[in-house]
Amino acid sequence: MQEERSSPAVRGAVRGELLERLKALESEQTAGSLAELAYRRAREALEKALEEARSIRLQAIEDARATRERELGSLMESLRALRQSAERQIEALLRTAELEAERTRQEAQNEARRAIEEANREVTLLKEEAADVRRTAQERLEEMERLEAEFNALLARIAHRLGVPERPEGGWLRRLTRRR
Repeated sequence: MQEERSSPAVRGAVRGELLERLKALESEQTAGSLAELAYRRAREALEKALEEARSIRLQAIEDARATRERELGSLMESLRALRQSAERQIEALLRTAELEAERTRQEAQNEARRAIEEANREVTLLKEEAADVRRTAQERLEEMERLEAEFNALLARIAHRLGVPERPEGGWLRRLTRRR
């Protein structure tokens, strides 16, 4: 376990030291086959321990990689969820903006329609008033011409009774008021 946590330089130094001890044992124990057997068994045990340590180290590296992959996958899923949430919020804002724009457009059209209708009513009223004023002016002009004609006829009779033979060109009223 400690070898898993130690750096590669420390692991290499420990391995080298163990091999040196084995070699030292090998040179010291030339005396018997029992010593050789013990040496071989120790060497096999050491190799087995080193192989197991390598295996444990590789497993720990694989576990760490798998853990990082799971964390990265979880992070990516979280980011994907955030992105989808942001996209939904953007779509909702766009729909809201479109609805607001449509409402504003409808209000503007309604206001324009009301303004046109009001202007048309005012134009109609002004036309009616102008027609009334024109009709009234025409009636007054006709009344004035009638009164002037009656006045001229009356003055012509008076002038004829008085013996004034000539009648003025525009009529008596115009001559008296000096209008042309």
